[in-house]
Amino acid sequence: MKRLSPIAAIAVLSAAAAFALYARAPITSAANGFEGEPEVIAATFNAQWCSACKVLKPRLMKVMREFEGRPVRFVEYDLTFGDSERLREAATADGLASVYDRFSGATGYALIVDAETFDIVDMLTIRHSRDAMRRAIEAAIDKAESDARRSS
Repeated sequence: MKRLSPIAAIAVLSAAAAFALYARAPITSAANGFEGEPEVIAATFNAQWCSACKVLKPRLMKVMREFEGRPVRFVEYDLTFGDSERLREAATADGLASVYDRFSGATGYALIVDAETFDIVDMLTIRHSRDAMRRAIEAAIDKAESDARRSS
């Protein structure tokens, strides 16, 4: 049996690693314990090669835990491999096709979107501390709930 050259072995391992990254499911809060429709959607646009994302994503993941059972849904659009058709389908399913079309050209941020109007309420970046992220999401939920009470 012929052995792989070191370069071929590296290529095979790199391809396997790339596939594993690509095939992983995006982070969502579908199982966060909230039963109804979300008031707010936090949509993260990131990529594995994005240095800002390497700061933002872990910080945001810690904040996500604080919103279990709350009317917010977290979705992620991972632009690492540029599969824009698949990502746009996911955004459409999330009700965020127009938001995706406007903002998918860049990475390293999360948009807080009103789930009723699809207005962008805020943008989270690496300049936001975990506490600032939590306050921004909390304020968006409060505003959406207040707007819903006024309109009913």
